[in-house]
Amino acid sequence: MVDAPIGKEFVFRMPPDKGGAVVGRARNVNELANLVKTAPLEAVLYHAKGNHFAPWLDMLGERTVVGSLRSMVINDKTVRVALLRALRS
Repeated sequence: MVDAPIGKEFVFRMPPDKGGAVVGRARNVNELANLVKTAPLEAVLYHAKGNHFAPWLDMLGERTVVGSLRSMVINDKTVRVALLRALRS
């Protein structure tokens, strides 16, 4: 498992219209998966709909996961499950 370089962690935030507060940071895919499970749904949707995960995962060399994310349809009710499946692929 590859860790992001110091200062390049994925910063999980609430959407700007909800204050933009940081709700967590991930250094690797496992930490990102844990945040997807525990972060407020609004934060998960903000990053998923904004395609924020793919560039970070690409930086880590997780190209298979990036491909899964790019083909994923974002659904408010199933976003966590879909993301977790992609992250575990």
